Amino acid sequence: MISRMRHAGRRFLRDERGGMAVFLAAGIVVLSAAVGLGVDTIRGYLVQSRLAAALDAAGLAGARVMYSDTRDDDIRMFFDANFPPGFMGATIDGPNFTVDAASEVLSIDASATIETSFMRILGFQTLTVSANSEITRQTELLELVLAIDMSGSMGNSVSGGGTRIAAARDAAQELVNILFGQDETKALLKIGIVPWNGKVNITLNGTTFDSTQTVPEAVDPYVHPILGGAARNEVQIINNSPVPLLSAPPADWPGCVFARYIHDFVDNDGDLSVGPVSVGDKDWPAWELVQPTGLEGGEPISPGRCAMAVDNHECTRCLSHGITPLQNVKTDTLNAIAELQSPTGTTNIPEGLAWAWRVLVPQAPFTQAEVDPPGRRTQAIVLLTDGENYGGSGDGYKTIFGYGSSAQGPVDGPGMNKRLEDVAAAIKAQGILIYTIQFAFSSGDLATLMKNVASGPDAPFYHYAPDKATLTQVFKEVANDLSELRVSK
Repeated sequence: MISRMRHAGRRFLRDERGGMAVFLAAGIVVLSAAVGLGVDTIRGYLVQSRLAAALDAAGLAGARVMYSDTRDDDIRMFFDANFPPGFMGATIDGPNFTVDAASEVLSIDASATIETSFMRILGFQTLTVSANSEITRQTELLELVLAIDMSGSMGNSVSGGGTRIAAARDAAQELVNILFGQDETKALLKIGIVPWNGKVNITLNGTTFDSTQTVPEAVDPYVHPILGGAARNEVQIINNSPVPLLSAPPADWPGCVFARYIHDFVDNDGDLSVGPVSVGDKDWPAWELVQPTGLEGGEPISPGRCAMAVDNHECTRCLSHGITPLQNVKTDTLNAIAELQSPTGTTNIPEGLAWAWRVLVPQAPFTQAEVDPPGRRTQAIVLLTDGENYGGSGDGYKTIFGYGSSAQGPVDGPGMNKRLEDVAAAIKAQGILIYTIQFAFSSGDLATLMKNVASGPDAPFYHYAPDKATLTQVFKEVANDLSELRVSK
């Protein structure tokens, strides 16, 4: 028996039948592990790729509203929209984010864990991947003009406390602080300010007019657009403004001028151009000044008769605030905004927008904008008003569009609303962005008008702000929209 067992054993050892099956079984185990590793690795790669894209989207959304109360919610919302809960069975840790306000950098990261399908054979139950993103806010040459309504109604109270003009000051300063960040100056940021009511004071803010320093400047021959007569060859340059005038101002001139427009149904509107221009049958090498205290036959004009005056008298108050040209000093900009006090007069939106345009472009009379900057440039106007166009005595259009609410629509021709839309169209044709803010006045007609004036009928270009808190949020949104963003890593 022992001999037979030994013989059977030797025969078993020599028998090669079924050996391949053993090797095949071992190979299948190795192959399955390799395929499983590949499948789980691909799943991990897909999850990580989707995670990185979601972080970039969330980071850009958060950086765009870096100083907004909704920033954190926006980050999470955009992350969830781009990495839906349960995507490929992943469990998410994050997004986690930090904000460096001084450097204007938002850092964001997250990780995702998935259960493995085949790698379990090798003892790996889960696979974790991670991603991160860093967003840097930057301003690539931004030139911006704030055109702030200073009509009398801006002195009214507003929901949230204080006056409308106080709320506008605070909100505008918030915008300036966001754009400048921690810097006192920025080489690639310039901001100008144009206060307006029924007219615009075209002197430089913070300066004093001295009639003794007015000097003539030679120009090509022109015919006076209002008086006609023989050709002239000079205009007047005052000591505290680059804006040329058709005649020398008296010593008590407060600083306002009329719009370059004559209501004669001829296409001769100089307001649709920035600087000196000849259009239609009229020459506009300069602006017509508004005379100070109205006199008629040597006697003061009563308020009730101002609208009928023929001598271009100042019948409503010219603002004491002049124009702040484009400049890049944070403190100077904040101080100019802080000086916007004591609103008065009527509402002439087209004049405010037209002078903001002149301040913004690198063409006389204002030339602070870059002529041909390298790289990309954004130019924009933020136009805030709390009321509808309202023709008044001594306004920029000499009441030719009607007095009071009649100025809004056709009165013997196009109304002030049409003038505003025409000016806005000329501005937008140059690639300039217009942001309009309708503040504390809920008129549907005004909303329609301001949407037409804006670069778009909805946010971020048109906003209605019924109260102080909303106005501050609107200015933050505009500032965030004007900031350039880039993924730094």
